[in-house]
Formats: sequence, C-alpha cells, structure tokens
Amino acid sequence: MTDVTQLRAQLLACADADYQAGSQRVGPTQQQVWGVRMPDIKRIARDWQQHHKQIDGDALLAVTEALWAGESRDERLLSLALLERYKKRIGDLLAWEHFENWRVDIDNWIVCDYLGTKILPPWMLAKPDQRLRYLDLLIVDEDVWSRRLSLVTTVPMNRDKRFAIPEHTFILIDQVKHERDPMITKAISWALRELTKTSPALVATYISANQNELSAHILREVNNKLTTGLKSG
Repeated sequence: MTDVTQLRAQLLACADADYQAGSQRVGPTQQQVWGVRMPDIKRIARDWQQHHKQIDGDALLAVTEALWAGESRDERLLSLALLERYKKRIGDLLAWEHFENWRVDIDNWIVCDYLGTKILPPWMLAKPDQRLRYLDLLIVDEDVWSRRLSLVTTVPMNRDKRFAIPEHTFILIDQVKHERDPMITKAISWALRELTKTSPALVATYISANQNELSAHILREVNNKLTTGLKSG
C-alpha cells in the first residue's frame, strides 16, 4: 500500500491547525480532523489520478477503501475525491454493497454530502431503473445520515432536466417532512431549492400543499428561491 502511505503523507503535509479547529466546529465528527482544505484534497486526488489513468478497478478500490478506513475524515474525503476523478467508471466499478458499507460509517454532513452529491448520483444514473429504488431504502433508515444521504443525492440530478426526478423527490420528502432534525430539514430545503431550477411550478404546488407539515425555514427558503432566485430572498 505504498500509494496509500504516500497519499496520507501528502495530506498531513497540507494540514492547517487553524482550519482544523474551524472544520471540526462546523462539521463535528468522531474521527480525527487533520485540517486539510478541500482544494488541497482535490489537488492531491488530481495529481494521483494523472499518474494512474489506466489503473485496474480492483487496485483503485483497494486504495480508496484503505483511505476510507483511515483514522481521519481527511482520508475519507480523499477516498471520495479519488473516486470522483474516475466518475465515468463509477457505474461499473461500484456495487450497492460499497455504499451500504460506507453509509454506516458516516457521522457528519461533510462526508455525507460529498458521497451523496458526487459519487452516488453517477452510480444511480448508470442504471436508474434498477438503482434509484435504493433512495427509498435510505429514506426510511433509522440512521439520520442515511436519510440525509437519500435527500442530498437528488440535488445534482434535479439540476438537469435530463435526469430530474421531481415526483420521486417529493415521495422521499414525504417520508421525513415531519422531522425537525436540522440535518433533515436543511436537506429538504436544499433538495427543493435545487428542484426549482427544473420544476418550479411543481415545487410551488408541493410547498403550498404541505405548508402545515414542513418547517418554517424550509417554507421561507424555498419560497424565497421561487420568487427571487435566492435562498435568503
């Protein structure tokens, strides 16, 4: 695992004590936080990929899995950043079992949202008829991070009319619209606000029909987005 050792060394070389404190405060986690900024993580991933363009799938997974199993959130983020560099291969490279193993380890929104917006969508869209149903399993899971993962995965898909899943998104939100955990309410707001880019009329109808169930900040932010194009109005 020479590659993994070198990648960890590169991460540690970029660690910033000031950023470490702020990152831990913004996204609390039980893992260690070395304080590596995302631009540095993505640069390390990009440089590694440039030297491993033809890497075998099993070898790539061995590196990413080893990083995921590391002691720090920084390693976990680098694991996902590496997979993101091989986006076109995700559909065939990964199986649902990989996401099942990863999701139970998540304890913070930073990793959750990276997995949900960068890795899970291209995997699902490779075979949508078979794979989108997994969002329905995540949204009813007892773990809050799995429910958030289901919601944030819709965000990149609903930005593009070719892939938008408005009705499916509403079905997912219906499962959790009564919750008041901020990790869920913020994810609902995000999902609906992104959906306004491709289906504003449907979002407006949904908000109107569910104004007694959705939290006040969701209604405020989504209505602001519909009327002004901005979350804050």
